[in-house]
Amino acid sequence: MSAIAEEWDLYVLNYQLNEANNENAKKELYAGEVLKSIIVDEELEIEENQVQDIRKLIKQVGKEEEKYVIIHEGEFYYVSSNTIKNNEKQTKWCQEIGIKIWEYSPENEGIKVITGEYEYVNGIYVCTPKLNTGFVKEKTRYVKEKDGNLVPGTWINKKPEDDWYDYKNRKWANLYVESEGIESYYVWIPRYVYRLNDNERTDIKFVDINNNYTNPDTDAVTKWEELENQGYKIPEAFYYGDSENYLENTPIPGYWISKYQLSELTDNDTYTIDYATTATPTTITIKDISTSTEKEIAKYVYAINGNIVHESTSPEEYTLKGLAKGNKAVNVTIVDSNGEVIGSMTKLYEVADVNEPDLTGFDPDTTFYVYWDENGVEHNEIPITMEEPELWYDYTSRTWANIVTRNNGLETYLVWIPRYQYALDTVSQRSYVKFIKGIGTDTDSGYQIPEAFTWGDEDGNKVQLKGYWISKYQLSEKEVTARITAELTAGANEIKVGDITGSIVGDGLKYEYYIDGKKVHEGTDKNENYVYKNLAGNTKYTINIIAREASTNKYVGAITQKVETVSVNKPELVGFNENNTYYVLYDKDGNETVGDKIKNDGSNMPKEWYNYPNRKWANIVVTDGTVENGKITGATNTSYFVWIPRYSYSLDTQNQRTKVKFIEGIDEKVESGYQIPESFTWGDTDENKVQLKGYWISKYQLSDK
Repeated sequence: MSAIAEEWDLYVLNYQLNEANNENAKKELYAGEVLKSIIVDEELEIEENQVQDIRKLIKQVGKEEEKYVIIHEGEFYYVSSNTIKNNEKQTKWCQEIGIKIWEYSPENEGIKVITGEYEYVNGIYVCTPKLNTGFVKEKTRYVKEKDGNLVPGTWINKKPEDDWYDYKNRKWANLYVESEGIESYYVWIPRYVYRLNDNERTDIKFVDINNNYTNPDTDAVTKWEELENQGYKIPEAFYYGDSENYLENTPIPGYWISKYQLSELTDNDTYTIDYATTATPTTITIKDISTSTEKEIAKYVYAINGNIVHESTSPEEYTLKGLAKGNKAVNVTIVDSNGEVIGSMTKLYEVADVNEPDLTGFDPDTTFYVYWDENGVEHNEIPITMEEPELWYDYTSRTWANIVTRNNGLETYLVWIPRYQYALDTVSQRSYVKFIKGIGTDTDSGYQIPEAFTWGDEDGNKVQLKGYWISKYQLSEKEVTARITAELTAGANEIKVGDITGSIVGDGLKYEYYIDGKKVHEGTDKNENYVYKNLAGNTKYTINIIAREASTNKYVGAITQKVETVSVNKPELVGFNENNTYYVLYDKDGNETVGDKIKNDGSNMPKEWYNYPNRKWANIVVTDGTVENGKITGATNTSYFVWIPRYSYSLDTQNQRTKVKFIEGIDEKVESGYQIPESFTWGDTDENKVQLKGYWISKYQLSDK
């Protein structure tokens, strides 16, 4: 350190390096490779390409010394870090001989560390938000509260302001992430322990990775063992791994959780802001900027790789010049007069050769390709049982493979992440990505493969993945609040569509009716009650109804269900007295009506008497009273019966449900895992046993006795 310091002093003496003679001195930072990302990302507001190799100034800096020496603003520093051997002694010695210290010091208030370390920040010890992994720097910004709103600020390749968060005063660290015009907000949950006080309130203490708590007023440390004895617990969310005992898994300093997504596409199928680009290896021209907002735009902000390079009050064409070769991230943001973001769009440039999406594991009947045609209209009517559409994906042009899964009102979109390797360029503060074909683990020099592409446990049972599907968003929750839904009623050879309802159903829509991926009908009446006819009995079909705007063909919503045509054995009325036995019907509200007298051959069965697929059971009543206007009067004995048609059943122990399949005729064969109740077999010996199509069971008897 003495030799390095002397060489620096000689350099300053010879070149008179100071602010007066070198206006760039204050902006430049000289460091070794090890410290560039640490210092630039987390400490200083250094522009891209302003970090220089420290060996330009001091030749004696070797591989070991580059870990702890930097030059900034014309000053020589020793960078104190717990990762350096004998750091405490070196720090003390440097202070004694007049070398300045650069450290992440608990005594210095303000936000310093953003790597998950347990630090003293704004009056409290807390595991700081972890930003050095997981986020694309060029698409992620700090968020601060302004007049009750969360306002995105600078990108995370800059040092955050000291008041970014203040956990002591319940001001949480927030991030803004924009991807392809879609905006999402995240909040950092730092590691903590908790317990319930006598007044039923929760007592929280922020702790380090070992669950130890440091008192910010006294610096006294309370070990986890003592905290545990006091009744504190640690949430499972702060451990990551496969062990059933979560305390044996890997502890984490905290985690980011999604708060909400602010925007999708507008009603006109356009982004809040969009633009076109033309590019060469060293230039990118931003042009044809379009906006879709009613808010007044005060400024257009242009950025490259997270660094603002131009601002304008109009959507002017702008060319970014002198760019390094490789991947590029271009951003244009529109803001209002208060500096709040109205819209943002980031575009990345790369050449892609990717692993094809793996559709194994998805229900092929209710999973559909998602693609957009040349007019920007969404299509999702082709099930993955069929050949993929030509426009499904093209990673070179940033068209990612998307699918949607639907199930009883739920509609979830997913996107395919193909296997890739990446490298962090600490000089230009950028990430470089290269897609990997196959499942190879070899990487280019300086690149690494994300852990997400390795699946398995610590016992060596690991599998390399070609890619994985990640959920983008879920459009609807339950069927009762679905964007579009309809009651589907199955018969023996047909499926009837009830009234189409939902939060998006209104005027100006058309409806496309599909069965097993084939379009069979189109209509504009939501109450049409279309019927799929001439179907096979006891067969499962996938019904898909898509709603679009009639004038633009824009996709609005869809309902997809698997429906099985059902053939049940008709009620047998032989044996009942035709003179005092009546059909019983119930409306949708459960109101009872006693109908006509039965005929033993069933020739006068009411049309809507029963519908077993929709749990509407066949009922009769035997009475000695008189039936007038659907009511029984003057009866002394009245008995109700319900018809149980032959069926097989299976017990679903996981979901605590019973699955039932009706059987036509007296067939004794059943699917694997199913069985027929003994009640459908009548007789006391094997010789006189008879298989029943069904049987009547007494519901209850009304009498005055």
